[in-house]
Amino acid sequence: MSSNDHPVGGFLTRNRTAIVATVAAGSAAIGAFYYYHHLQQTHTSLEGEEDGNSTGRNPVNDEAHLSKNQKKKQRKKHKKKATPDQTTATADVLTSYPTNDSNDPDMIQITSLPLEEQKKISMQLKDKGNKYFKAKDYTNAIKYYNLALDLNKDPIFYSNISACYVSLGQLDKVIESSTKALELNPNYSKALLRRASANESLENYSDALFDLSVLSLNGDYSGASIEPILERNLNKQAIKVLNERMNKMTGSNKEQQLLPSTTSLVSFFGIFDPELTFQNYNENDQADVELLTGLTNLFKRTDQGYLDADKNFVKASSLFMEELAKNPKDKHLLEKTAIALEYNGIFRFLKNDLLGAQTDIEKAIGFFPRVNSYLYLALISADKSTSQEYSKYFDKALELNPDSLSVYYHRGQLYFITQDYPKAKVEFEKAKELDETNIFPYIQLACLAYRENDFDRCQKLFDETRQKFPTYPEVPTFYAEILADKGDFALAIKQYDIATRLEKAQKNIHVGIAPLVGKATVLARQPNLLNLKEATQLMEKACEIDPRSEQAIVGLAQLKLQNEEVDLAIELFEKAADLSRTMDEKIQAMTFAEAAKIQKRIRADPVISAKVDEALASYRSQGVI
Repeated sequence: MSSNDHPVGGFLTRNRTAIVATVAAGSAAIGAFYYYHHLQQTHTSLEGEEDGNSTGRNPVNDEAHLSKNQKKKQRKKHKKKATPDQTTATADVLTSYPTNDSNDPDMIQITSLPLEEQKKISMQLKDKGNKYFKAKDYTNAIKYYNLALDLNKDPIFYSNISACYVSLGQLDKVIESSTKALELNPNYSKALLRRASANESLENYSDALFDLSVLSLNGDYSGASIEPILERNLNKQAIKVLNERMNKMTGSNKEQQLLPSTTSLVSFFGIFDPELTFQNYNENDQADVELLTGLTNLFKRTDQGYLDADKNFVKASSLFMEELAKNPKDKHLLEKTAIALEYNGIFRFLKNDLLGAQTDIEKAIGFFPRVNSYLYLALISADKSTSQEYSKYFDKALELNPDSLSVYYHRGQLYFITQDYPKAKVEFEKAKELDETNIFPYIQLACLAYRENDFDRCQKLFDETRQKFPTYPEVPTFYAEILADKGDFALAIKQYDIATRLEKAQKNIHVGIAPLVGKATVLARQPNLLNLKEATQLMEKACEIDPRSEQAIVGLAQLKLQNEEVDLAIELFEKAADLSRTMDEKIQAMTFAEAAKIQKRIRADPVISAKVDEALASYRSQGVI
């Protein structure tokens, strides 16, 4: 099996997916934008300054009520503003409005003037506000911007007021004044950005995401990317919602830990020889019965078998510990207790209870050292990234049994994941030599050849494995994965279909839902109505067969989102978050859910939704999505 299908989450390098909330799942990001540290100055810069001072300012169109994508017009406009004649003319009118005895604008006289004259005076008042702003006299700056607004409801004036409140640290008023600017001009990028920043500081991450998503559609900030800002707010919102969700859980539900998907469990335990008996079994002893029943259930390779085995090992461990308290020196009892604790520990590990797992397995080793106990400790150490420890545990396991297939195989897995391919190859070859009837070393050697960019050898190894294991669905499943990665979708689909038929013919689970999920993923990468419909049906079937599979649930949610069944997609993403083993995985699933919520909110706004449709149509015409 390929390393990406290994169920032990801590082994894998997780690359977080950047989600852009404004478009359907899988779509490319729209627009290009400034990074956050470049935008900080924009949060407090003024609009419509006429003094030609551009120090520290971003190249944003000051007259934001114009079309945001008219870049040529903007450049002409800025050049026009810089002409000496206009600069002089502006200076001449700065003192042209009536004043009262306090040298303040006489608003009674001003408001009696013609509207066109009032509009000109409003710009003069704005300019005076700008001078106060530069002098850091924000109170007077706000005063003059408000006076300007009394004469002319220009969104620039509200934007400049919001800049004052940024400097005063009054974030609620930043939001209020930015919102008023956006009521007059919904496309006002500086107001959107400033309001998003204020909402982020106030931990209103969902509102910040909405504004950032609209910003991404406007496409004003050319030169960098908005994605870091979107991702940061998305992460914060996901963590916030996840914490709220977990805090609402009752005590028993909060402590509940679920096993990973059945497909992952079959993959994990497939390398181990079935252990269906143990020495000194006593059919009249309840602890013995529970342990043997657990082992029998474990190696049935069925969904219910794993669920039952988990309960059996918990009960057996408890019963053996009670017996051991009465007979602490009974050697047979020590060995059986060690077996029960070892299996209970590895199940706790698979449920991500690393501390409990380590405690149980260390107790087991103290009572009666076994090969797999040291192997499991190595896996726990690797999952915790304590690399120097896991090596010594592998060595101790081999001291007990130098011919342990599972030790060489799992050590090869670690080398594989850390891309030390020469060492991985040695370990897999040794595992293959020790047991030629176990398919997994063969599969890994073929996958390893592909990772080393030797596809011919990879194909040859898969052919040899197919000849040796003609009825095993593992071969076509993982060969299809290689083909899909190469972009040979047609052949990949054929292999997944073969794997599905072979899986159905097996008495117990081999690759589980992997062929269904794999085929659905390949179809979704070639989006058309028929492919998306079939992909959805395959993912739905996979979720039905293996209801704890996060991969299938997230895949189905993405397809539902692409079909604009947003509410169902959100429900599925949240379910995936509940099932996830680690906090990182929970956050990732919740990130998808929160992005879908923003998409729903954007779709509810007819103006912004039309922009989304326009952007998607443009990208589709270019073959991007």
